[in-house]
Amino acid sequence: MRLFECVASFYSNRISVKKRQKFSMKVYLDYTQSELDRQYDQRSLVPDPSPWMTPCVDASSSAKVAFNSHEDISYGDHPDELLDIFLPDGAGPWPLVIFCHGGAWKALSKDEAGFPAIPLVPSGIALAALNFGLAPDVPLDVIVGQVRRAVVHLKSNAAIWNLDPDRFFAAGHSSGAHLASLLAVTNWAALCGAPGLIKGLIAGSGPYDLEPVRLSARNDYLFLDEQTALALSPQSYLSANLPPAIFFWGGGELEEFQRQSRDLADVWASFGPTVERIFLKDFNHFEVGAEFLDPKSEPVRAMIKMILH
Repeated sequence: MRLFECVASFYSNRISVKKRQKFSMKVYLDYTQSELDRQYDQRSLVPDPSPWMTPCVDASSSAKVAFNSHEDISYGDHPDELLDIFLPDGAGPWPLVIFCHGGAWKALSKDEAGFPAIPLVPSGIALAALNFGLAPDVPLDVIVGQVRRAVVHLKSNAAIWNLDPDRFFAAGHSSGAHLASLLAVTNWAALCGAPGLIKGLIAGSGPYDLEPVRLSARNDYLFLDEQTALALSPQSYLSANLPPAIFFWGGGELEEFQRQSRDLADVWASFGPTVERIFLKDFNHFEVGAEFLDPKSEPVRAMIKMILH
């Protein structure tokens, strides 16, 4: 064999070994890189989520017609900083659920996030569906700042919409559950002079610890470093002043999403607040999100009970 062929073969073998090592080494818990990437890829289990997402999208449109709704309310200077409010009939003041949509921080909008109004508004509970920037165009720390800014805007203008600023609750599904959890642990006293502004959390199947997210293929568009992942993980801010919480997830989900829900629920409860865990046997990730639409679902019934009792 010629010399250059031997050299080429040597380096080719080295590259192949490195590739095998990359995908056989454990990078988080007992997961290899390819296994971890799969754990944070919902489509690996559910290639077509439309049977569950389409009814939610349709219901979001219907809610704008069915209820007293106010669209495209600006809460900041950025064009993405908008929200929709859905109000019950009557004078109020109404308790408010602030809903953060999912979409892996890179997809969807408030226009697909009004569906929780279907069970909430007839129960005498207002809904604010938040819009915010999306990755990779908007960094995750900026997105977190946007949803916090939306809450401050809602508090400052509560009288305009007949909202009760003493009964604000945060809710979300998937990446929206991560954002809602951060709202629940935010130091509102420092931000707007309102300690304990969020009175309860309703979180469905969120990625709450961002370290494995950082190590997964999702970081190709999130660009998180270790310090930022820690700073944007809710458990970094847990304290004795946590509000009550409802965590729910499905038995048909990726194991990492089940673990994340179990772990945060356990740590949250260890600080003293009431924590309700709802395990939806055999439900996939998108079925879990669609529970926010069903008035008879266990998560919705628990949410309404938390807010009204």
